[in-house]
Amino acid sequence: MKKKMFSKFSNILHHAVEALAPQLSLKEEFVYHWKAVTTFFMDNKGEKMPIDQTQIPEHLDQMVVLLTEEEKIEQLDSTGPCMEYLLQHKLLETLYSLGRTDHPPGMKQIVLQFFTKLLSRLKQPILAHVSVHRAVHRLVKACGEVQAAPTESEEIQFLCTVCSVVKSTPYLVNFFIEVPKLKTDARKTSLTKDVPTLENEGQLKTANSSSNANTLPNANSTNGPSSDGRSFSLMNSLLNLSHSADSRVAVKACEGLMLCASLPEETAATCIVHDTAFCMEMSQRLVEAYLKLPSFISPLDLENVEAKWGLDVITESEDHKTFLGKRHLVSFLSWLDYCDQLISVSNPMVAKNLAKSIRELFLNVIMEPSVLQTSEPGAILATAYLNRCLRTVCSPELLSEFCFFILGSERLPEQKEETTHPGIRDRLIERCNHLSEELSLITLKLFDTLLQKDDEHIIHNLVLRNLLGRNYYKTSPEINEQDKGENSPTTNGISENGEEDTCTEASAKPNLSRSSSRTEVHKIVNCFLSLLPEQLKSSYQTADSGYDMYLRDAHKQFHHVCEMTDPWSWPKEPVVIRRFVMDDFYEGSFLRMILDKMSHLMDQSYPVNLQLTSVISRLALLPHPNLSEFLLDPFLPVRDGVKTLFSVFQKLSSEIRTKLHTQSDLSQKLVSVRRQLMGTSPNLHRYEDQNQLEAIIVMEEFCKELSAIAFVKHHTEVNKSC
Repeated sequence: MKKKMFSKFSNILHHAVEALAPQLSLKEEFVYHWKAVTTFFMDNKGEKMPIDQTQIPEHLDQMVVLLTEEEKIEQLDSTGPCMEYLLQHKLLETLYSLGRTDHPPGMKQIVLQFFTKLLSRLKQPILAHVSVHRAVHRLVKACGEVQAAPTESEEIQFLCTVCSVVKSTPYLVNFFIEVPKLKTDARKTSLTKDVPTLENEGQLKTANSSSNANTLPNANSTNGPSSDGRSFSLMNSLLNLSHSADSRVAVKACEGLMLCASLPEETAATCIVHDTAFCMEMSQRLVEAYLKLPSFISPLDLENVEAKWGLDVITESEDHKTFLGKRHLVSFLSWLDYCDQLISVSNPMVAKNLAKSIRELFLNVIMEPSVLQTSEPGAILATAYLNRCLRTVCSPELLSEFCFFILGSERLPEQKEETTHPGIRDRLIERCNHLSEELSLITLKLFDTLLQKDDEHIIHNLVLRNLLGRNYYKTSPEINEQDKGENSPTTNGISENGEEDTCTEASAKPNLSRSSSRTEVHKIVNCFLSLLPEQLKSSYQTADSGYDMYLRDAHKQFHHVCEMTDPWSWPKEPVVIRRFVMDDFYEGSFLRMILDKMSHLMDQSYPVNLQLTSVISRLALLPHPNLSEFLLDPFLPVRDGVKTLFSVFQKLSSEIRTKLHTQSDLSQKLVSVRRQLMGTSPNLHRYEDQNQLEAIIVMEEFCKELSAIAFVKHHTEVNKSC
């Protein structure tokens, strides 16, 4: 207590003396404060007085103030006397040594604060000076060495300040990439990307020539793991602090990692990928978070939980108030969201390798056996988690890895033959027809999520690759005879130079290239709207036709889909591409499954039918002409045995008329069931044929939705051609 009072009295006396002393120049005052700091250490070698009982923090703060004032007076391109003194006398290296010893207790904290203020407040690029970046580099290496250290907050503030400076001047990152001293020449080459100059001539002569021949190329290599054992101290310290128990420190460390990963410097990107544990740690933490997920969770809870990286963490008490396991679920989804954001802003090399690491360590090792397991509850849960992950992922690189993991990389037409070793894609398509309604429903939801993602490979792999050959189309004999007698660069409308990724339009005659845009749109609309007889339509009796709503929704959704697919350069007219032509038409396992399920609409539950129609409507909205005509053109001439969406509807409509035409009270029952589904009826009585009644209502609404989509597509094409 006496010491504290004496310290306060000394401070007051010190300020009074300063006020009465003659005015000093900035340099003299700067030197005075520095001498006061060094004098303390000379006079108090054995004492362990806490730093807050000394005047060291005030002196160091005043030094920063003086440097800032000097910078305002001096030109930015010149160095003032205070800065000259700091650089020439290597003040920062001295401060680093004092902070490293942490004597007096708390000195490291004060040194970190001094470095942070110095780098953040000065506008001139002082980090390029050797006496500055050497001390800063050594202090960076000292951060994160001890878990739960009392200086964690100051350490992360300092590291983030360094990251901010490096972000504004990316080449400075090379000062934090260290090569072992035994490979001096390699270090020079790696950090500066310069050929060794004459200054190194003596070293080159004394070094073994064969050793140099092996060392120099490795330093510049960006194709594989570095063999020179480089150390990226800034990344390593941030990685250590990202494990902090203090969530604020961990979040700031992750922000610093994001800044480093986004640097355009190829040297830094190569070092991050090959010489740090960055990619592995990010992926491993995702695995650890997934393994903590609850073994049971309500689908509704999983669907509705909000999780964004950097938000407040859910406590254990809050976890029990909502649903058990929410804390772990939010933690996992938040980390996945962070990885996704990280990949989206990272250097392309870092983004590609991190996405690949997540695929190898998380998807292949953890998710694949979980999804393919024979246990029905386990498969349902794993598919639900995969669907939720897919909803979170947006970055192109990570989304691509998820798509290849689920669908595979195949782009050529799918064959009818069953595969001997079915992969995830085949197994998921099979599960859409599983006896378990819950498993079937969650798998359909997964495909629904896939179709909403901005990745061309998804659409191509699932549906387009079996439609680009246009084998479903029935050509008239007259046109075939005319084609045989003509010399043209195409054969039967098949392009000779069709590419796998870029569709090539068929150069056939207009009457051979028939699409929904060529058919009068009102006929298409009427075909879909008249599939069900009037006595089976219940929407008009409840004053809820809803057709205008479907038109508005279709217009908005089609506009969004067109924005997504425009970069994919899809053709405007139906195409025939040689490499996709098959001897016998096969729509592919996914489309076949969709059409088969549609034909069993009357035998399926209401939730499954709703999800099925959602998937089909997403396919119908896609602006590829081959897919549009296959799904939406009732007048499309097709080969024998080819099943289209409209032909399935016709068969279904006939089945409904046959089964239910004898029921006299069918209209009243349909109205009652519709009101139950809308939640406007107090009557909760279920009829014996409730599923069939619900299926009729689903079909009625779906026909209106498809007719609205066909109308909007036609209207958009007409506007574009005008």
